[in-house]
Amino acid sequence: MLKKNVTKVIHPVFGTIEINEKFTKVLELEAFQELRFKSQLGTKTLSNRLLNANHNRLMHSIGVMYVTRKLIDICEKKFWPYIIVTQEEREAMELAALGHDLKHLAYSHSFQELLEESHEERTIKYFEKHAEEINKIFGYDIVGRVIYIYKKDIAIKKYGYKVEKEEELNILEIYKSLLMGNIDCDRVEYLTTDCLTVYGKNKCFTDIYRNIVITIMNDKPEVAYEREATTTIEDLLITRVDNIINCYREQDGEITEKKLEEYILLEGWKKEKIEDICEFEILTELKKVLADESKKNTIQYRIAEVAIRGKRENILYKKFENLKEYEYFLERLYTLTPRRDIIQTKQKKVTVYDPSKNRIYIIENGVVKDFLEVSHKIRDLSIDLGFVMVDIDPVYGLSEEEAKSIKALFEDNPVEIEKKFIFPENITRKGYTTIEEVQEMLESIPHVKISRYWKFLENNDLYFEATNNIPKDIAMRYRQTNGIGTYYIKIPVNDGTSITKREEYEYKNCKCQEDFLKLATKLFETKKIQLNGNLQLSEGVEIVTNRRKTLISIKDSTIEIACDFSTYKYKGKIAEGHMLECELKQGDELALWYLTKYLKKFGFIETNESKETKAKKALNS
Repeated sequence: MLKKNVTKVIHPVFGTIEINEKFTKVLELEAFQELRFKSQLGTKTLSNRLLNANHNRLMHSIGVMYVTRKLIDICEKKFWPYIIVTQEEREAMELAALGHDLKHLAYSHSFQELLEESHEERTIKYFEKHAEEINKIFGYDIVGRVIYIYKKDIAIKKYGYKVEKEEELNILEIYKSLLMGNIDCDRVEYLTTDCLTVYGKNKCFTDIYRNIVITIMNDKPEVAYEREATTTIEDLLITRVDNIINCYREQDGEITEKKLEEYILLEGWKKEKIEDICEFEILTELKKVLADESKKNTIQYRIAEVAIRGKRENILYKKFENLKEYEYFLERLYTLTPRRDIIQTKQKKVTVYDPSKNRIYIIENGVVKDFLEVSHKIRDLSIDLGFVMVDIDPVYGLSEEEAKSIKALFEDNPVEIEKKFIFPENITRKGYTTIEEVQEMLESIPHVKISRYWKFLENNDLYFEATNNIPKDIAMRYRQTNGIGTYYIKIPVNDGTSITKREEYEYKNCKCQEDFLKLATKLFETKKIQLNGNLQLSEGVEIVTNRRKTLISIKDSTIEIACDFSTYKYKGKIAEGHMLECELKQGDELALWYLTKYLKKFGFIETNESKETKAKKALNS
């Protein structure tokens, strides 16, 4: 017998999904149709990096309804006769699934912070307003049941597993417990679909529900899972965090999201417009801005260029997975410009699995265990994910010096990779004669290209000694080069390689030592370096260096060569020293290793000592 008025939908993961006559009529309602024009991944659809992130919220919602349907089927079979699912219960749950994202704003969560109400609260209002129309389709008060589910959803979001459980066991109670859990139908669908459509990875998280069981906790039924589900649950939790880092918080999408928020605030959109506007309407408005000659050289035009044309070259962006590093970077950024209005940030703790909110119970040999007791992979429970971005486009009116300093901070790679050498005895070690000899040696190395121009610099370094109990191999100094003063901190990187690596932090805009101490304290806190009281410094070795440096290239790598001729001063003593430094500026460590081989053949003696240590030895201090 043919089924009447059945709509067939092809889901990218689940294949053909049949939608009966009642739900077909629901999908014809305007609010449900609008889901076709709201992208599931929001501003990620405007990313140059995620070109496959283009599926809509309607397909996602239909997918969640399908997963819900599968969950009901499994529970019906596994828990009969303890649970008997009525037609009304089934339809209420499927409608709740289909409508769960109904009043999401355009571009997903992008504009949510601009409004007080959550999308769940707006969805409840929609169902209340259209209750008569929807109830008429189903022939009973289905809306009342759906709103009950949504209100439980909101409560679970606020209070987690502490929400009071019903003593009666029914399918609605099971579904409620999954609404905001770690394995709810919404999350199972979007992780499965996003993995396939964005990354081409086949995942099947719906299999988790095959291992669903009911256990009794405090005399009340509780959803749990058999031990066999552990590996799939681990995969789901890890996939979610990976997707948050690489997809949901992807750089282009985050930049565009912030730019659209900026546009809305500049244009002064009312609450009603933010709630009702569709994504294509936003893009249409921005296209009109680009077509308007009078809008050129305005912030609105700049925002439209970013969103429509993908012009993000002048936007500096840095992502963090550590709250301390995020805060420390902001502190440094604030020293470079007083313009807080151009600095845009976002920070949120991403929890892999938080048993204080939504527990996952595993049954192993009849014993109920928390998921952490059986999982061997889920140990790091949270990541402090955040980003900082600054648009240095001229339209924002930054000075050239401000823009240059801010760009240098964002592009700075603190890891300094270098090799140090003492000159061999047969080299003159004085001025240009030494440079000529070094030049000849370097030119004789196969595959090395060297500039014949050597830049001359005079550095005056004052090293500080910390009165606090901090590691001795941490160097702190104040350097003056051509009259410009800069504070530095160098922290060794011990990664097991034979190449000297240090993290170098540069502080150009510290007006005094007190400002430097504040940033240094913040850095040590970030690096978990314990201070014994407040950081205090005293003057140590002073080193005046005549430096001549040039660049060489080996294949695709660039190495800076510096010949240093130094005078050491400390507590009335004076001594002299010399050193050849080779710092990898770009490319592979293999190039540095290749160069080292030849320098040793020429008689150069490799040393891991810093200038400060070498100076103290020369001064017998």
